[in-house]
Amino acid sequence: MCYEEITCPRCSSRNIVKNGTTANQKQRYRCKACRRQFITDYTYRGCQPLIRQLVLPMTMNASGIRDIARVLQISPNTVLALIKAAAQTVTEPTVPKLIKNLEIDEFWSFVGKKANQRWTWYGFDRDRKRIVAYINGRRTDANCQALYEKVKQAKVNLFHTDQWASYPKVLPAKKHQIGKAGTLNIERRNLTFRTRVKRLQRRTICFSKSDVMHDAVLKLHIHHLNPRHHQI
Repeated sequence: MCYEEITCPRCSSRNIVKNGTTANQKQRYRCKACRRQFITDYTYRGCQPLIRQLVLPMTMNASGIRDIARVLQISPNTVLALIKAAAQTVTEPTVPKLIKNLEIDEFWSFVGKKANQRWTWYGFDRDRKRIVAYINGRRTDANCQALYEKVKQAKVNLFHTDQWASYPKVLPAKKHQIGKAGTLNIERRNLTFRTRVKRLQRRTICFSKSDVMHDAVLKLHIHHLNPRHHQI
């Protein structure tokens, strides 16, 4: 017998038949098109699409993994899996062909323990109000060079940085300006990061336990913070 009101979650076919019951006496169905077995009355909230859709908005608004799991009443592993999957679908920022004023700075965090520092270097386009490139790693000349490699394809009129020693070694001297007056916008962006990303806050126990998770959350936040209406 076919049940027209039920749709297969895999192939969207309506050629569905009953296929016994589960241990909890819930009706099991089977799709005759793709042979998928499924139920419609899920007990675990993590299987509900409306619950799963709330994970990323909460992540973007300073909720930690355990905060999300407690509020939505789902497993922390489900939260981690959804964040990692979302990060894989997000592309890195596109570097514009012309940047008048590029502010560059780095902010500190750690993974697992404070001895394992992880710095985020990034370039902020002052006029477009968007992050154009970033690098996660140590606070070394090599990572500063790696960030410059990402943005040097663009025509940058001026680089604005603080007095960190790596910048004069990497950036072209004629286009490099040092001083806090030129980095006001990116310093404000640093505050936004620390306010909205719980694992970056100064006093917290919600620090990252793996580089993969740390980078995934930052990637999602950069994508979320960049305005969509600016043309490249």
